[in-house]
Amino acid sequence: MQQCIPEAFMGTKSEEIPKAKDFLDAMEKRFARNDKVEMTSLLASLMSMKYKGRGNVREYIIEMYQIASKLKTLKIEFFEDLLVLMVLVSLPAQFNQFKISYSC
Repeated sequence: MQQCIPEAFMGTKSEEIPKAKDFLDAMEKRFARNDKVEMTSLLASLMSMKYKGRGNVREYIIEMYQIASKLKTLKIEFFEDLLVLMVLVSLPAQFNQFKISYSC
């Protein structure tokens, strides 16, 4: 198994890992997932989303909700009203009638 593992993953050739499970545990520690980076990128993408008039509006809204649900798994929850407001703000002027009827 050690001949198949690239040196970049092993660290040094002299390092011996007798079992595959030990190797996988070492790799998990070395390449730990950083939730803060994922949270930051998801929040940035959600806040900067703008509907550009191409494609289905419904799919666009579903995409925003999917990002919000990914954030929920990372323990960042949005109130439903805030998410709806973010969707309405991201829609262009051609949807003003829709925005007005929703507000009423």
